[in-house]
Amino acid sequence: MLMQMTFAQMVFLNHLMLYLSTIGFGIALANCFIGLSHIRDLKELTLLEVKAHKRFGWTAALIFYLLSGLCIYFAVLPRLNPSGLSDFFIPTIFWHTFLGGIIAFILFTVKFYIARYKKDFIYEYGKIIGPIGFAGWALAYFTSNIDFYFFVNPSVGILNPFIIPNYLISLLFSFLLGLCLLLIVKALKFKTYGEATKKSNLHGVAMILHGITFGYEGSAKELVGTPVLYKYVFPKTYEFLERYSKQIGLDLNELKKYNLNEALEIAMKKFTEIGMAEKLELEWVSEKEFTVESINCSTAIVRSYMKSEELTNSICPWGILTATIVNALTGKDIEINPSEFNKIGAKSKLKIIEDKT
Repeated sequence: MLMQMTFAQMVFLNHLMLYLSTIGFGIALANCFIGLSHIRDLKELTLLEVKAHKRFGWTAALIFYLLSGLCIYFAVLPRLNPSGLSDFFIPTIFWHTFLGGIIAFILFTVKFYIARYKKDFIYEYGKIIGPIGFAGWALAYFTSNIDFYFFVNPSVGILNPFIIPNYLISLLFSFLLGLCLLLIVKALKFKTYGEATKKSNLHGVAMILHGITFGYEGSAKELVGTPVLYKYVFPKTYEFLERYSKQIGLDLNELKKYNLNEALEIAMKKFTEIGMAEKLELEWVSEKEFTVESINCSTAIVRSYMKSEELTNSICPWGILTATIVNALTGKDIEINPSEFNKIGAKSKLKIIEDKT
């Protein structure tokens, strides 16, 4: 049976849902504002902004689905009986159920699914998909608040919350919360990247270096073959990494004290901490095979300027860097398959070869 609430419990639940709705819409606004700030080209979002955008999106989604569950359990299900069905024809309840419930749930879920499982698609069509999800949140917010302030409160006699005594205060609170979160993100971005020109210059350097990596990699394979990677490229890469790693707080000698999986996890965590990628995921396929996937790599935008054939049989620099570390820690050769590239990163499969040939 559904929970039978006392009047005090009902008041508490309604106030809680109103607070959640107001805060959740504010966070959804912040998510929307970040996207609007780069509406001309979403690829210009910095890694810091991408992380904030994702965090806000997940938080707004959590609140949205929590409110949906509470509404269904405490408001919809109790009315699914002959005596309660007539309530659905009350204007505010009807529009909140239809627009702010069914339609809003569909719109937001479509956006959530694409953002979660179709990352390439969301980056390609984010200007369309993002507003669809926000429209779902907005419909749920406006219809729920209208229902509370103009029907539930007057008909049941629930006192308005002290902090948000009316509809306009709720809307103002949501707007200010969204704006404050946006300003915090932009301030952190300025602190991290400096002025726009500095950020642009750094971005250009990253593009050039990334492009050169692909160029040299392709030339090396065509001219001298893969073995050169093991004899020259890996040792030289590791030699440079040894000198550079201390600057980012990574002691490669310390890595040798751990097993291979732990050592790689430590290294990948350190690379993400300095903003080289939002996340680097390691997944072991077998005892000797594993994949490394970069998510929201800081230089992934380079590939948007490259032709698809230029990426054919290419290896993501993360694959080479990971293979370099594994080669140095184990003394064994590494076989690297061509990487699978997408809009925000790449996935490379590596295999440890027991016997050197």
